[in-house]
Amino acid sequence: MSPKLKTYRIAQIFEKVNSLDERKRCLLCGKVVCNVRNHYYVHFPGKYACSLCTAVYTRSDTLLMHCRSKHPELNGLLVVYYVQ
Repeated sequence: MSPKLKTYRIAQIFEKVNSLDERKRCLLCGKVVCNVRNHYYVHFPGKYACSLCTAVYTRSDTLLMHCRSKHPELNGLLVVYYVQ
């Protein structure tokens, strides 16, 4: 999926709550959120797989936290696999 298409999809599923607020309402579930990109992945998850075990996450930052806590022997090195 190209970045332009993903941005277009994100813009289509969120609406502003009001003009004074940065939060947006998801048109798919009605939840009001601050970070539309993170909430987008609730409905359209990507898959980030750990290269050392069978753990799979929807967000790359969650995979990074996993690697830091479960695989400290990496010393900060990380290989991220995106599985479509």
